[in-house]
Formats: sequence, C-alpha cells, structure tokens
Amino acid sequence: MTPDEFKKLAIKNSSAELLKLCLQDDVTPFVFMPEPSKWDVFRDVFVSRLQVSHENIRVVGSARFGFSLKPWNNLRGFSDKSDIDVIIVDSSMFDHLWLALLDVAYPRPPATEKLGGWLAARRNEVYTGWLTPLEVRLDARIYGSKAKPVLEFNTHWFNTFKEASRHPPRRHKDVSGRLYRTWEHAELYHLDSLASLRKSLTI
Repeated sequence: MTPDEFKKLAIKNSSAELLKLCLQDDVTPFVFMPEPSKWDVFRDVFVSRLQVSHENIRVVGSARFGFSLKPWNNLRGFSDKSDIDVIIVDSSMFDHLWLALLDVAYPRPPATEKLGGWLAARRNEVYTGWLTPLEVRLDARIYGSKAKPVLEFNTHWFNTFKEASRHPPRRHKDVSGRLYRTWEHAELYHLDSLASLRKSLTI
C-alpha cells in the first residue's frame, strides 16, 4: 500500500475501521517483505525468551507499512534511521512488572519523593494499560534489593530485543518495544492515535 492509498482510506473510513489494518491483522510487516520467513524467526525470539504467543506480537507504524502513522508526520517513509516498533500483549508479564514497580514505590513517601516525575510518567502509562520497560530506570544503590526484580526484568527485555534486532532484512536504527496488558488497551491507544492521524491528513 502506498501513502496516497492509505491517505484515501484514512479519510474515507473511521478510526475503528482502520484498526484492523493498522493493528489487528497479523500480516508480514514492510520491514520483512524482502525475506518474509524472517518475520517468523523474529517473533520466535520473543516467543522463546518472553514466553508470549505469536498472536500477541505486532509490528506497528512505519515498519509495518513502510511509512509513518504518527500524526503530523505526513506519512513519512521508513528509512535506515527509523525504529521498528513492536507491541507485545501479555497480562501476566504486565502485572509482574507493575507489581514490581509498586513494591519499589512503597512506602510513600519517602519512595515517591525519590522517584519524582519518573514515577508520575509510569503512572500515566499504567493508567492507559501499557508500559515501556526500557523507560523504567532504577538505581540499585538507592532502592537496594527492592529494585532487583525490575532491573532483572528490564535486562531480560533489553537482551530479547537486542537479539531480535538481528533478523529484520531492512536496515533500521533500533527495535523498540511496548508492553500492553490486554488487546483492549492496545486498541484504545491506537484508536486515539488514528483519530489524531486522520485529523492531520485532512488539514
């Protein structure tokens, strides 16, 4: 699909109608089209290391289509400076990290005073049903053993994405990931983003 074809679809259809194309459909993403078999190899890394199912892994955005879906980016094309954005949906993994973060944040205060704006940002993520693990930064010298489960989770997450980044056949900058608690949370977030995108394309 070309950017012009997508723009026509976006103007003609509702955000809900675009959701299947932009998120729900389990299709081979643009970045794997030169070697489609590597899409399965890529997902297998997450399946084996994170114990998630193939159906709960998606590539979104410019790496999915070949052009950006960020509002006001004017459907800019994917390049070797673009990230491959991956979403993973898994309630058990989400709850594990969420509870580990809560354990660090209690008692509050003084924990909340030390965490400051960093904690507020994570609260906003949790409220909408997602977390970006590599945005979680804790200092073991300050939080001691309470930080260990979070730091171990993040190390495992980082290493998994680093291994997966070797497989896409198209040149790219990095592979980044977001963890959603459920598909409903992922869909709500993307519906909001699609509404902003459609608005930007009609101005």
